[in-house]
Amino acid sequence: MSMERTSIPALRVINLRLWLPLFLAFVAIIRLGMLLWVEHQNYRQHLQTFIDRNAHAQLLQTRRNLEAVLRQHTGPGVDVILSELGLEPMVQRAALIDESNQVLAATRFAWKGQPALRVIPGYPLQLTAQARSQRHEYLAWDAAHNHLLAVAPLVMELRPDELRSNRIGLLLIDYDLTPLQTEAWQRSLEMAGLSAAVLVLTMLLLYALAQRFILRPAQALAQGMQWIGQGQFDAIPQLRGSGEFKALGDAMARMAEDLQHSRLALTESEARYRHLSDAATEAIFIHDGGTIVDANAAAGRLIGLPAETLRGRDIYTLIAEHDRQRKRELSTRGMEGRWALDFLAADGSIVPTEVAVREWQSGGHSLRVVAAHDIRERLAAEEEIRQLSNFDPLTGLPNRKYLQERVVDELATTRLRGQHAALAAFDLDGFTAINESLGMAVGDAVLRGVAQRLTHQLQQGQLLARLHGDTFSLLMPELEPALEQASTQAARTVERLLASLEQPLAVQDHTLHLSASAGVAMIPNDSRDPGELLREAETAMHQAKLASGNRIRFFAHDLQQAASRRLRLRNDLKAALDAGGQLLLHYQPQVDAHGQLRGIEALVRWQHPERGLVAPGEFIAEAEASGLIVPLGYWVLEEAVACMQRCRANREDGAPWPHDLAMGVNVSPRQFREPDFVHRIEDLLDRLAGNPLLLELELTESVLSDDLEATLEKMQVLRRHGVKLALDDFGTGYSSLSYLKRMPINTLKIDRSFVIDIDAQPHPDLGKRPAALIEAIIGMAHQLDMQVLAEGVETEAQHARLLQAGCDIFQGYLFSRPLPEQAMREWMRQRAAG
Repeated sequence: MSMERTSIPALRVINLRLWLPLFLAFVAIIRLGMLLWVEHQNYRQHLQTFIDRNAHAQLLQTRRNLEAVLRQHTGPGVDVILSELGLEPMVQRAALIDESNQVLAATRFAWKGQPALRVIPGYPLQLTAQARSQRHEYLAWDAAHNHLLAVAPLVMELRPDELRSNRIGLLLIDYDLTPLQTEAWQRSLEMAGLSAAVLVLTMLLLYALAQRFILRPAQALAQGMQWIGQGQFDAIPQLRGSGEFKALGDAMARMAEDLQHSRLALTESEARYRHLSDAATEAIFIHDGGTIVDANAAAGRLIGLPAETLRGRDIYTLIAEHDRQRKRELSTRGMEGRWALDFLAADGSIVPTEVAVREWQSGGHSLRVVAAHDIRERLAAEEEIRQLSNFDPLTGLPNRKYLQERVVDELATTRLRGQHAALAAFDLDGFTAINESLGMAVGDAVLRGVAQRLTHQLQQGQLLARLHGDTFSLLMPELEPALEQASTQAARTVERLLASLEQPLAVQDHTLHLSASAGVAMIPNDSRDPGELLREAETAMHQAKLASGNRIRFFAHDLQQAASRRLRLRNDLKAALDAGGQLLLHYQPQVDAHGQLRGIEALVRWQHPERGLVAPGEFIAEAEASGLIVPLGYWVLEEAVACMQRCRANREDGAPWPHDLAMGVNVSPRQFREPDFVHRIEDLLDRLAGNPLLLELELTESVLSDDLEATLEKMQVLRRHGVKLALDDFGTGYSSLSYLKRMPINTLKIDRSFVIDIDAQPHPDLGKRPAALIEAIIGMAHQLDMQVLAEGVETEAQHARLLQAGCDIFQGYLFSRPLPEQAMREWMRQRAAG
């Protein structure tokens, strides 16, 4: 039966009379195309003939006529020759150009005497230069614009003092070939019209024949195929006669019958598959090259869209961006297997899944089946287990286990990098009393409040953990390589945390005042075991509690001694500020390039009753860390202003304070950020009897590290009061040209670290010469209307090199060491007398 259905019946429907008109129409179309091609070739040949004969001959003849006129001064003038040339229908313009590219004559009289490059549109400068140099005529055809440009060199007329003219002029003729094209186009249109009429008549006849014997049967069969596609298997056209169309109609009827039976079976199979697929808990996607061809109900629930809307979409748009490219590569290579995959839900959320991917060949296509299992609940359970395992449920801080894991990592890191780290343990003083008096709920709230407050104090990389009860621990990584400096960093960090705990804490209508004691163990100088390090830190913490609480103890004895020395130094400095008499100022002169005294810088000294004279490097850093720098800075300002008043009042010693002499006073960033700083400066200015220009505040670049706009506003207010501003230690801090150009600075002070090596010779291993940096700084400062002061000038060679670089003011041992007030007056008196 299968062989009978595929046999070919006899041909009876179509015969030669149908195909003959089609063949004739085809021949007519070919003939029309050939006629048009021949006409086009004729036009090209006619155009080339015109260029080779007419235009070339006309160019040569015109050149000869012009040369005869120029040589003999007989016959019509050049204007007449070019005017006659302009009467030619295809000559658009012509011009005679002399050796200097001036127009001698032209078909347009307005060009005469004008530069050719300016008046002649599109003047071919390169072509004319080539014609002059090679003494040869050229014809350039621009087919796109139907223009022919003819250029010929000619010998200009003899001048009175010449035996032979070597001056070469140019004849330029521009032809418009449009008339030739129009004529050829007209002939082509006539030929095309005649051929088209014949073709239309032929096609009408052919259409009438095809309508009856081909189109109507084909249309009926096509309509039948459409009905079959729509499932209407009974609406099959009936064809009479015989031939291919009759056989095709019979085959269509049998195909409709077979399809009707197959469709019923397929519908039942698809229904069974859909029930099984939708009942599955896993999301199933089937895609062809990325385009989803099917998806079950679980896939719709996974993405958050109806499953039917997923069909036809690109599956890779449903995958999170960080997984998209890798999964596309796996699909391109036909990889199968199981792996993790993050889908992108309709609401933008990430859906983590585990997928199993298989490839399936169907109908010559490689379909990929992706079965995805939602693992959000499993991951949430794992995260909850991890949270319970590594974090404290009350405060949310890491617990002892997590802390010990980090300590293990830190032990390995410090050993590799040669750095130090520290582990601190601290607990609240008297926390048991809070639980007993206010209840466990308040105690828990206190612990949460303490954890939150301490967390806000953490710096990058530090880890705060709750060990048990009211005991916390702090891991401080990446400290200084030197042990003493590292311990100082650790002590200051812990002091800052303990100071934050001393601030009142409001808990459930109670205001509590807390304090804590802390112990510190250094890494890796103490134990290398994480558990032992924690015990050492806790041991040091208990020792601190025994020493009256609110103290810090190091587990190592030598570090504890260093911490004790810093504490004694801080207490002594506070006592010196309170009692007075120990702090004093020394003054170092500042001179200009002419040796004239321009200013004096006030420098603080500490005359300790037991230690003697303490250098600023020993106590300024501790003052900064403890906050004592603020009262110390105001004391320096007060004493400097008092010195200025005394010097101006006591003129009998022969050393009067010059009218324009400025007193420079260093201001720390912490002091500058005080809310009442400007107000206190205004009070000081009132004591200077209306001469505020005598005060110059020296700021470091670190003032820019906070709120730049607030800093600039303060500086502008001070400038409006007449206070000078100097930028100290330029180049060693937060230097930024974008900030510097906005700061109202009078003086830029170059740090002595640049000056000390100013004479150093360049060396490939040492980088650029310091002198080059100083020259660049001075040049930049002068461009910004700033004076430049060099600190640390100790030798004549340094002084001479700075003078050569353009430095304005100098300060250093070459002129004077810092002097007490009386010695400074004597120095001024001797300088004034000498």
